[in-house]
Amino acid sequence: MKSFFDSGPLPDWQELRKWLGKDIPWKLAENWDRAGDDDWMNNYVKQILQNAKSGANAPDRSAVRTEIKQDGKYVRVAIRLAPEVDLRALQLMATSDRLKINGLPGDKKRVIRFPGLVYPRTGKAVMKADRQILIRFKRRPPEKSEYELFIQT
Repeated sequence: MKSFFDSGPLPDWQELRKWLGKDIPWKLAENWDRAGDDDWMNNYVKQILQNAKSGANAPDRSAVRTEIKQDGKYVRVAIRLAPEVDLRALQLMATSDRLKINGLPGDKKRVIRFPGLVYPRTGKAVMKADRQILIRFKRRPPEKSEYELFIQT
């Protein structure tokens, strides 16, 4: 079977980077271009597709199940943990727009995006008896102020 890359010259890597974003390891792609290895990109794409098909790169969703609720003043996150999760290794890190769970089985991480901005320092986590963690954050009010920006010349 003929390769897609055998059909003619490829655009400049900078051009491809603009089109595709940061999903390809660009340093490796530039080294491939210098080495003239025609099969590298085909093998890389095949490996990505095989991993996606088998779910090898998918986060382990069975270890934690989450539910997020937002009301007028708070954002509430409920995390239900599977029995194989070691509570001593579990670590919760919050920013204004997401919660990161570290220490899952297999040294995995999970990131949960909040539906709105919160004050991360207001987060209170409570462990319930049924291996459920309830976390409450105070919502950050939306910015309603309007500011004039001056153009510098």
